[in-house]
Amino acid sequence: MTTKERLASDQGTSARLIGKRVFFLLIGVFALAMIAAVPQATASDLILGIGQDNIDSDQSSATTLQVEYHANPLREYTWGQVSPLAVIDIDSDGDGYAGIGLAALWNTSEKWFVEGSVAAGYYDRGSDGVNLGGNLQFRTLVGFGFRTSVSSRVSVAVDHLSNAGLNDINPGRNAITVRYARSF
Repeated sequence: MTTKERLASDQGTSARLIGKRVFFLLIGVFALAMIAAVPQATASDLILGIGQDNIDSDQSSATTLQVEYHANPLREYTWGQVSPLAVIDIDSDGDGYAGIGLAALWNTSEKWFVEGSVAAGYYDRGSDGVNLGGNLQFRTLVGFGFRTSVSSRVSVAVDHLSNAGLNDINPGRNAITVRYARSF
């Protein structure tokens, strides 16, 4: 490869990285705008998760870090609440996912709960990541947990990332995480 070809390749790689960063920044700005539009009636949640993805595939598993923000509930019910969410998920293979959607929290008792969510977003395959067949991906999550105080809770959750059959390639990716949520 000549110096000119290497330089052109490096510029293309840099442009793709800048484009991805701009996209993730735009998702963040959109999520903040969505959050600001919700009436400030009750607490919002910040959720941090760590776990393993590719738990049921031939791909090697990777450590995954998740950050979710659940805005003030859109609606509260006797059984729980439904809130808008923004999520960022990055793993040790370099895969990244940013999405927005809805989260629900079902109270099974004063201390115990079940959580679920659905989100649509952008997936970027890392160096050793799973080819999920495209960038548009949908994430579903279900978990159960325990309230450690009025403003914090711990849960274990399983999530699935898939293009929902929109592309010919659709292996999906499953992850299991331990999550800590803090209301503020």
